Amino acid sequence: MNLGIGNGNPANALHNSKGFLSADFLFSIVIACCLCAVFFSLSFTLSMVEVGQYIAFSVSRAHAAGHKTQDDQEKAAKDKFTSLQKNKVLAPLFNNGWFEIGNLDIRGGGASGKDFTDRYPKPPDSTRGIPQVGIRLSFEAKLLDLKVPLLGPTDPSGNGFKAFLTGMMIREPTSKECRDQFKNDRYRAILQLDKRFDRIAGSASRSDYIPMEDNGC
Repeated sequence: MNLGIGNGNPANALHNSKGFLSADFLFSIVIACCLCAVFFSLSFTLSMVEVGQYIAFSVSRAHAAGHKTQDDQEKAAKDKFTSLQKNKVLAPLFNNGWFEIGNLDIRGGGASGKDFTDRYPKPPDSTRGIPQVGIRLSFEAKLLDLKVPLLGPTDPSGNGFKAFLTGMMIREPTSKECRDQFKNDRYRAILQLDKRFDRIAGSASRSDYIPMEDNGC
């Protein structure tokens, strides 16, 4: 009895492995390409985080420099951030739909009383009195939101890949703060040094005190 079909034999066909290498190659090349895309997205995102950290530092440095008033310091930070957003080198990096950076949050303490203590609280046993002042930016990497074939999406939650870029830098006192400190706190401190100063000041009004600025407050 002949079980062969044509010139082939079904018994031999069950042990035929021809074509398996092509299937393995196609499967492997798809997985390799997907992993390359993921690693490219991750490395490019880390590079953009470094660029974003420079922007945060630059804006924080503009905000920290001394000025006439605290409002002027905040305006300097906003102007710096706007100029960096419009920079011909940096602008294409954040306007291509892959990355977004924005929501400038300025907290300089002082008269405004706003700082980042609520976001970055100090440990209960900390004795450091460093003020938590500076700026913060939001950073979103849309490039990392991928749908990898055979593996699924990289962000199943759908919340996106978001983080904050923070630049903490102690703000220099403004000219107004210096004058107020000279005229109020320092004047009262001088009067409290000796009762004789208080008697001398009793014959003069507060307007007779003329503060003289030096190199600091």
